Amino acid sequence: MGADILVYAVLYAVTVGAALGVLLNKDTVKSAMCLVLVMIALAGHYLYLGQEFVFAIQIIVYAGAIMVLFLFAIMLLNMREREVTPWYLRNSRFVGGAFALAFFILLAVGINTFGTIGEGRSPAPAPSIPELATLLTTKYSLPFLLTSVLLLVAVIGAVVMGRRTDPETGEDYLADEGELLQESL
Repeated sequence: MGADILVYAVLYAVTVGAALGVLLNKDTVKSAMCLVLVMIALAGHYLYLGQEFVFAIQIIVYAGAIMVLFLFAIMLLNMREREVTPWYLRNSRFVGGAFALAFFILLAVGINTFGTIGEGRSPAPAPSIPELATLLTTKYSLPFLLTSVLLLVAVIGAVVMGRRTDPETGEDYLADEGELLQESL
């Protein structure tokens, strides 16, 4: 029992620490890298719970593909700090913190009032990998396809945003990072 608690405590600490890094980091690329660490820590939680397939999907899809897309968009858009913070964002950290605190209090009251799933009820059995594949290709094929179309549109949008026209020849080309940086300055 002691090793289980230690593994859970380490996973919990890494998840919460990286999540705080996402929130408190001023550099967007560092925030995105902290988000990758959160996704990897969540995958560790899934592995610890015995869900190997969800662990693999978490690593491949979220920590891999989606975060690469996020980093690509951040670097393409070259998000930098604004010189002047708008009035409605000046106290956003305090308001967000108050909402987060209220949410956790509500969550604790709900768990205390209604209990957890371990009290008299058992969780639904996890489907096997062949059953999950059958579900994805039959019952859930439309959401699966819509997600892939959404990701394709995001990639096409990033390419279109990165296109530039050469002023001398009038030809289209993809701008490199140096050009995008010069345009933003």
